[in-house]
Amino acid sequence: MNAKNFFNKHISTGVLMLVLVSLSFGSCKENIDDSDLYTFTGEMLIDHLENHPDTFSSYVQILGRVHPSQRSQSTMKELLSARGNYTCFAPTNEAIAHYLDSLYNAGELKSTELSEIPDSLAESIVFNSIIENGDNTAYSSTEFQDPMPINNMNDRPIRVTYGNDSDGTTVIYINIHSKVVQKDIEVENGYIHTINHVISPSNASVGDLIVATPNTQFFGTLLKATGWDSEMTDYRDYDYDELDEAGELFNGSNGSWGGQYPLHRYTKYTAFVETDSVFEANGITDIESLKAYLREHAYYDEQTTYDDDYTNPDNAVNQFVAYHLVKVGLDWSSLVTWSNEYGFSNGNKNDGTSFRVNVWEYWETMGKHRRTLKITGIRGNQKRINRRSVYNLSSYREVSAQSELIPGVGISQTNGSYDNNSLNGYYFPIDGILLWTEDVPTKVLNERMRYDICSLLPELINANCRIKDSKGSKGYWFYTHNYFENIPIMSSETEFCYLANEAGNGGSGSWTNYQIDEFNIHGIYDFVMKLPPVPYTGTYEIRYGINANNNRGMAQIYVGTNPNNLPAIGIPLDLRIDGNNAFVGWKSDADLGSTEAIDELDKQMRNNGYMKGPKYFCPAQNVPGRDCVICLRRVIFTGQLEAGQTYYIRFKSVLNNSNSEFFFDYLELVPKSIYNGDTAEDKW
Repeated sequence: MNAKNFFNKHISTGVLMLVLVSLSFGSCKENIDDSDLYTFTGEMLIDHLENHPDTFSSYVQILGRVHPSQRSQSTMKELLSARGNYTCFAPTNEAIAHYLDSLYNAGELKSTELSEIPDSLAESIVFNSIIENGDNTAYSSTEFQDPMPINNMNDRPIRVTYGNDSDGTTVIYINIHSKVVQKDIEVENGYIHTINHVISPSNASVGDLIVATPNTQFFGTLLKATGWDSEMTDYRDYDYDELDEAGELFNGSNGSWGGQYPLHRYTKYTAFVETDSVFEANGITDIESLKAYLREHAYYDEQTTYDDDYTNPDNAVNQFVAYHLVKVGLDWSSLVTWSNEYGFSNGNKNDGTSFRVNVWEYWETMGKHRRTLKITGIRGNQKRINRRSVYNLSSYREVSAQSELIPGVGISQTNGSYDNNSLNGYYFPIDGILLWTEDVPTKVLNERMRYDICSLLPELINANCRIKDSKGSKGYWFYTHNYFENIPIMSSETEFCYLANEAGNGGSGSWTNYQIDEFNIHGIYDFVMKLPPVPYTGTYEIRYGINANNNRGMAQIYVGTNPNNLPAIGIPLDLRIDGNNAFVGWKSDADLGSTEAIDELDKQMRNNGYMKGPKYFCPAQNVPGRDCVICLRRVIFTGQLEAGQTYYIRFKSVLNNSNSEFFFDYLELVPKSIYNGDTAEDKW
């Protein structure tokens, strides 16, 4: 499937409008001003807008021009008069006039008359201002998150930040620039929040946005010199849209679940960017000084070149830039995902202060040299790249005084008053020089790497399906056979279904899963997935996370480098077998009692290829996975894996039963230094 270049198709290269508005963000007061709250009157959303023409007449006029979709005969004005649940960030007449004037003065409009603005601009104003909440209730201001769990109707994220008014009262900003001047106008079909600036996220690519931002100029120069700016321009797959229009996409038939398919297929990117001041603080002022810095600090092989051919993937500057880029669109809350780790707080899921233990994700960077970034979420909503921590093995909290700590590079959520949200992804400022140093593969990544399967499927994240966006479907998402780039082969009989926990807050009860989601695959399934890279060449185990029950099936596993001809590994994996099976030999730690007895049973289970589930996540009311008899790990591969090499894994049903389920939750890549090192592997 071809991911067509959105920018070549829709955006002239000379057009880039950045509205740079300086906002003063001081410390927030606890006493939020309630004087702008609106008393519920029983109106529909459109009724309220029409009943306040002095504030919203321009917005109402534009709503009357725009259709919800190309196939819809009704207008947005009619849609907002009907039942439903909508969160509307309604711009005032003054906000719309100011926005149109700014476009006119920039030469982007021939007229500011509302009747003469292009349809595409009218659609942008409307779709960027409305979240369609589906069967879920609309968002009041007390439910705002950054970003909002559901994208707007333009399928762009809504950012929420807070600042102080001149009197010190806390105020809310939407997408950095739009101040909420009246919040929580409750109507029959949702909430209206009045804003003083039209929501107009940048239509630039990630690379172009970095190049245009005043405090990221040197990184922008590096993007252009290496050619990576032109490698990050794909956005929307219009071939996939045509499948939707032709009615060829699969809504799901998995039992009585039903479900939905993603409306679009996106390619997105995330960049971690040193600001100009960070480069200068490290003595880097031009490409030559960067090359000198890399010679001294980076960990590259003997094939690395330091000449001026920066587009060469072996060039040091090219490798440096590539290690800052990942091919998945990660907003702030998606950098790491947390949901049911040990001690999880069932509060606001997107509030990083609810971390009780560290959480992390591993992301493969772009470029020829397959490398990995580890992002760690730390209490206090910190997120750092390539942090190495030492843990108290009773609480799994970081040990405060760590002689072996590698603090990592800090990530900033925003770039001050500059927009970091592009059409096809995000960039985040970082507070240090991000390098592939010797410590990264040998210390930071020399650990048990646990991958939730979602983190290996960027398109799922780009479509906003992961955990936080059930949209009334109870989280059942179905995918076509060529939706995922990292699943290059999938048989036509494979029904690939993702189940996101609808609550998304850890209160999942019987969901014995890592990060409370799973893939539940039906049919006579047969599919191949690309594995993430290993940090260094050596012996590794690949482990498969199990949630056993009688509805599951059996799969033969294959691992190798040729996705079309992978060798079979071991005997088939029977997902109906839980810890009660005599061969597995599971007994609870509480029943075993002593540390010696617990360790001895672990050895016996490993000899049979099984392990207890991790202590790290708690599938049911803070009962750790290790204490759950159906929550197991199976060692499915042990052998030599080479750094930089691409490996694939295949799962093929061995049962002639289309209703048998293949459960797919997480994989672990574990170097021998961890599972057979000088110190025993922890039970987390």
